Amino acid sequence: MSERLNIAIVGGGIVGCCLAWELSKIEKDIYLFEKNQGITKGENQTSRNSGVNHSGINYDQKTRPLKAQLCVKGNRLWYEFCQRYDIPCLKTGKLMVASNEEKSFVLDQYLKRAIENNVPDVEKISGEEVKKLEPNVSAHSALLVPTSGIFDPTALVQKVSALAINNGVQFITETKVVGLKPVNGGIELRIRYRDGKEDATLAKYVINAAGINAVLMARMVDPDIPVNEASIRGDSLKFYRTRRPELHLRGMNIYPTPIVINSPTGRHHTVGVHLTPTLDTVGSKTIVGNTVTVGPKLVQIHNFEDHKTPVPPPEAFLEETAFFPALSPQDLQFHQSGIQARLKDYPDFYIKRDRVCEQVIHLLGIDSPGLTSAPAIAQYVRNMIEK
Repeated sequence: MSERLNIAIVGGGIVGCCLAWELSKIEKDIYLFEKNQGITKGENQTSRNSGVNHSGINYDQKTRPLKAQLCVKGNRLWYEFCQRYDIPCLKTGKLMVASNEEKSFVLDQYLKRAIENNVPDVEKISGEEVKKLEPNVSAHSALLVPTSGIFDPTALVQKVSALAINNGVQFITETKVVGLKPVNGGIELRIRYRDGKEDATLAKYVINAAGINAVLMARMVDPDIPVNEASIRGDSLKFYRTRRPELHLRGMNIYPTPIVINSPTGRHHTVGVHLTPTLDTVGSKTIVGNTVTVGPKLVQIHNFEDHKTPVPPPEAFLEETAFFPALSPQDLQFHQSGIQARLKDYPDFYIKRDRVCEQVIHLLGIDSPGLTSAPAIAQYVRNMIEK
């Protein structure tokens, strides 16, 4: 392709699609390049996650200000979007469970954070009140977070990409961006088609939303960019809540109290292995499905192409789900694995203009809560371009 583009977006996951739709409201001549065969399946991170519409309670203003801000905003925007476009979605609520008095004090910190982040209607409840909501969950106390929910990531990316296309965005699939180079008046993109042939085109702006490949893409412009990717995989198992009465959940997201861990991404709090219901449809009604996912269990891998590091055994998942005591290894089976776009020693989203060429905007480290934050991220980048 030889024509000059206005905006080139690299990456067709939910963040890239939200960017395409949001920017198409104010700009023309937008192209989105995606290396996979299609957009609508939401391959890679978009579909390989828990499908949770996060509340924003987990992210502190000091070390993760963008996650704190954009998650809370994205949570609200997605509920409005799903209602407007009739996308499967349920506001299930969430229980953050403390198993003892010591962990109950940790809940107090997160209750304070909920207030700081403007997460509405969060309250601390007793173990007895937990039993009334989810009889098979064992807790000393818990935070009840009403704005947490679940949705269908594939349905989201299908609708958002369709809206972008209706606004004139060109989606170029099976096309890999293999080079970015600032030139006079713009950025040259070197692209490779599925038949191996290469071409070049010029864009006024480039937005790097390439997920796990975003840091590699950034280094094409700024080889010394001060961030590094972390090779982390998230594994999830599943069980069926109707298998026996002790496994029944009414449909809330159930999380343990966050703990501090040392990981390749630095020392930070992790949400831990959690229970997430799935959606089902009966006629035109969206209901809680029979399947409950358990995870993700984070696993360090050697690189993004590592397919040999095994999935942890069910017992490793059960160590973190003591709040649901009826669950046994025999109940669990494999659900899915997904690579996460995490950064080493940088816990927040990295959304900045390139240091070498300010016409390139990088979106790095868009791991959880990237799905929830996607529409808010798109508005954030739109503001950067408008300024």
